[in-house]
Amino acid sequence: MATKLNFTSKVRAGMVAERVSAGERLAEADVVNIAQRDAGASAPVIAPEALVAEPGNATHAVQKIAVDEVVSNPYNPRAFYSAETIDELAASIGTQGQITPILVTRLAEFPGKYVIVDGERRIRAARSRGDRFIDADVRDGLDNQNLYLRAYHANKEREEQTVFDDALAWKKLLDDRVYVDQVELGVAVGEDPKHISKVISLTSLPPFLLQRMAQHRGDVGLGHAYNIKLIFDRAGATVAEHWLQQVVEGKASVRKLEAAASAEAGARRVGPRRTHYQSRVQFNKPDGVALGELKLFGDGRAELSLKGIAPADQQRLAERVKAVIEQWASEMEAPDAV
Repeated sequence: MATKLNFTSKVRAGMVAERVSAGERLAEADVVNIAQRDAGASAPVIAPEALVAEPGNATHAVQKIAVDEVVSNPYNPRAFYSAETIDELAASIGTQGQITPILVTRLAEFPGKYVIVDGERRIRAARSRGDRFIDADVRDGLDNQNLYLRAYHANKEREEQTVFDDALAWKKLLDDRVYVDQVELGVAVGEDPKHISKVISLTSLPPFLLQRMAQHRGDVGLGHAYNIKLIFDRAGATVAEHWLQQVVEGKASVRKLEAAASAEAGARRVGPRRTHYQSRVQFNKPDGVALGELKLFGDGRAELSLKGIAPADQQRLAERVKAVIEQWASEMEAPDAV
C-alpha cells in the first residue's frame, strides 16, 4: 500500500509541475497573440515559443482555431451541464476575454477537426456568443485514455465532476474497451473496483432522474443515488422520484432511503403476485420531469398513468386521448385491418 501511495504522489506531483509549466507557456503565448492581433493580424497566429515537444513525440501549440472545426470529446467525463453557468461564462468572456485556452487534439476518426480534451463549457459559451474563433492549446499524440484522463483530472481539481458524470463516462469507456475491465479503470482513476461498479449501476436510472440528481449534486451523494436506484428497480420511477424529492428537500437521509429500499424489497417478496408488463412507454415534459407512463401487458391490457395535469387541462387532454383511441378502434375494425 505504501508503494502505491508513493507512486500516486509522484504522478500527482508530475501533473502539478506540468500544469505550472504549461500555464507559464500559455501566458507568454497570449502576450504574443494579443500583440499580433492588435497589430491587425486577421488569421490565427501561433507564438513560436508556444510550440512545445512532449515525451512520446507529442507536441502542442497555442493558437486560434475556428469554432466550427471543434468537436466534443467522445470520452468527455462530464455529461451534465447547466445552461445558467454556460450563460455566465459567455458573459464573462464578453467582458474579460477568454482567460484559459481550451485543450484539443487531432484524431484520425475526425479528419479536419479538433477534438476537445478539456474545455467543453468554454466552447459552448463561445458558440452561444457566435464567436468564430477560440484560443486553443493544440496537442498531438493523445490516445483515447488521454482524452478521458486529462479531462477527468482537470474536472476533479475544479470540483466539477460528479458521480453521475462518472457513471455515464465509465460505462462508455468499458463498453468501448478503452479499459479492459473495472479493475484497470479503477487503477487509472484511483478508485476501488467496487466503487466503480456501484457508480456504473446508476446508469440503469432514467436519464431525467440522473439529470435531476446532477442538478442537485450538493444534496444528492452516491449513497442517496444508489439507494434511489434500488428503489427504482423495485418500485418504479414514480416512487424513486418521490424519494429523490425528499432528498432534495432535506427530508430523507441515506439511512431512511436504505429502509425504504428494504421495505420495497420485502413488499415484492410477500405481496401479491404481480402481472409484469411486456413493454412500457414513459412520458416526460421538455425539461425532463416525468409525466407518466403507458404499460402494455401480454394479456391485451394497456394502462395509461399520468400525473401533474392541471385541472384546466384535464378535460382537453381527455378529449384528445378519446379521439386517438376511437380513431385507432375504427381502424382495427376496418376490413383491411386484418
